[in-house]
Amino acid sequence: MIHDDETLVREMLTRAADDLPDGGDGPETWLAAGDRAVRRRRRVVTAASAVVTVCALVGVAVAVVGLRPGRVPGDDGRPAPTVSRPGPPTVAPERFDPTRRLLRLGSLPAGAGHQSYQSDLSVITVRADVPEALSPGGPVEAGPMMASSGSVVVRVGARGKDVFDQYRREPMPGMPSASPSVALPGPPVTPVAGYPAHLWAGGGDTVLSWQYAPDGWISVGVMGFGRPEVVARQVAAGLLWEDQPITVPYAPVADPPGSMLRGVEIRTFRGRWLDVTAHYVMKTGKSTGRDILIGVSDGVFAGDGSDFVRTRVMVGGRVGSADEGPKGFGAYRVAQVPGCAGCVAEVDTESVAGNAAAGGRTGALDLAASIRLVDGSDDPTRWRPL
Repeated sequence: MIHDDETLVREMLTRAADDLPDGGDGPETWLAAGDRAVRRRRRVVTAASAVVTVCALVGVAVAVVGLRPGRVPGDDGRPAPTVSRPGPPTVAPERFDPTRRLLRLGSLPAGAGHQSYQSDLSVITVRADVPEALSPGGPVEAGPMMASSGSVVVRVGARGKDVFDQYRREPMPGMPSASPSVALPGPPVTPVAGYPAHLWAGGGDTVLSWQYAPDGWISVGVMGFGRPEVVARQVAAGLLWEDQPITVPYAPVADPPGSMLRGVEIRTFRGRWLDVTAHYVMKTGKSTGRDILIGVSDGVFAGDGSDFVRTRVMVGGRVGSADEGPKGFGAYRVAQVPGCAGCVAEVDTESVAGNAAAGGRTGALDLAASIRLVDGSDDPTRWRPL
C-alpha cells in the first residue's frame, strides 16, 4: 500500500467509526487486512473502497442517507462564469493556483454519475465513476463510502510533478506486483491532439499520457471499461480547458494558524453537489499530504446528527461527532447547519501538527460549528471564492 492509500484508509476508518461494531480488532489490523483484500478485488472501487472492503471484513452494514436536491456549477443547464482556453497551458507552471479551476470533463462514459474535481498545488485530479451498490442488491446511493464499477481519472501535473504515482504499487508479501515489466509511461502510441503519447496497462488500469508542455504531463487512467484505450482517447479529446475561480457554498474561514491552502475538492453525485472540502497543509515541517480539511457535506450524513451514535458530542446545543485516531487523525463534525436540513460541517485533521493547529478536539469542533452556508447555497452561482 502506497503512502497516500494508507493515509486515506486511516482517515476513512476514523470517519466511519460510527458504522463499525464494538470490540474486535483495531484500525491497524483492518488496515493490513483491507490492503490484502483490495488487491484481490477485480471490480473497480472508488478512493474510499479500501474502507468498504475493510468494513466488509468485519461484517458492517453501512447505512447511507439520501441526497437533497442541489445544482453543480456549469452542470445545471446554465453557463458558469468562465474564461475558455483553447487548450492546456503552453508552459507547465511550477505550481498550480489551488483557487482556480483549470479544466472539465466534456466526454464521459455512460453512467459516470459520481464526479469530483480536486485542485492542488502539484497535481490537479478530475475523476468520474460509475457508482454501484455497496452490497449485492442494495441501493446505489451517495454516502461516506461508495463503490464503483468503472472509473476515469484525469491528472494534470505541474512542472516536474509525477502524475503516475498512484499506479505504482508495492506488492504485499506473497502477492504479485500489479505493475508489468514495462515502466510508466509506457511505449509510444498514436499522438493525442498532436502531442506524442504513451500507453501503459497494469493492475487493471490503462493509462494514456502525454506532455502538454516540457516537463508537464497529463494522464488519463481508465479502469473497469471495455476498450480502455478508446475510452481514454474519447475523454482526452473532450477535455474542456478554462480558467475560473473555485467557489464554495460556505462563508470563507480563516486559514488555520501556520497553514496554507493546498487545494479544494468538489464532489457531485448525479448532477448535485455532495460535499466541498478545502485542504490545508502546514507551512513548516515535512508534510507530504493534507494536514487539515474543512468543509460541508449535503446528504452524506443525516443533517440532524442521528448518524452519530458511538462518537456523539454536543456543541453549543447542536449534535456533533468527535472521533480520534493515532498520529493526529481526527474527524470532527457538527450537524444541524443553519439553513440546510441535510448539511453537516466537518473539520478533519491528518497529522499531529494539523490537529494542534486546529486546536485539538475543542478547537476543531468549535471551528466546524462556526461554519455558515452562503445564502442560496443550493445555487452554485451564489457560492463564494475562498
